[in-house]
Amino acid sequence: MADSIRHIEKPHFERSLFKPIEAKYKYVQIAWAVLSYFLLAGFAVLLLPFGIYWLAVAESAIIAAFAINVYILNKAYKYKGYILGEHDISFRSGVIFTKITTIPYTKIQQVSLARNPMSKLFGLYSVEVVNGAQAISSISIPGLKEDDAKLIKKYVTEKLRKCND
Repeated sequence: MADSIRHIEKPHFERSLFKPIEAKYKYVQIAWAVLSYFLLAGFAVLLLPFGIYWLAVAESAIIAAFAINVYILNKAYKYKGYILGEHDISFRSGVIFTKITTIPYTKIQQVSLARNPMSKLFGLYSVEVVNGAQAISSISIPGLKEDDAKLIKKYVTEKLRKCND
């Protein structure tokens, strides 16, 4: 694994060090799940020509999967967090397999703010941090208020400036 990014399966950081994301973010994820499952339930109607039994089975499976997904999304929210360290930025995620991604400020190529339609509906932003050494290794910190997102971007940008001087 490259020196510019470390994926840690077992967290070596204490849980209390990570700053949590906004509580509203779990509602963004649940809203996406609701939309997805409504679309899936709509497509399940295509099973109607095979009989009402198969439609009922499909719809029951969709409802069960939705309930499990919402439960996992609630748990996953609690594990998401970030640390703005002196020399690097870290993001933690994952319920079953916790993953902490750390990128040193010296390896960051780009920092930007992003939002998708559902995040916009809830007034939340994401901070996207792209590692210059590997295009596939980046950090996206979702579920941030606008002020927090702008402060994180400003902080990381200032660290980048200091690293380049």
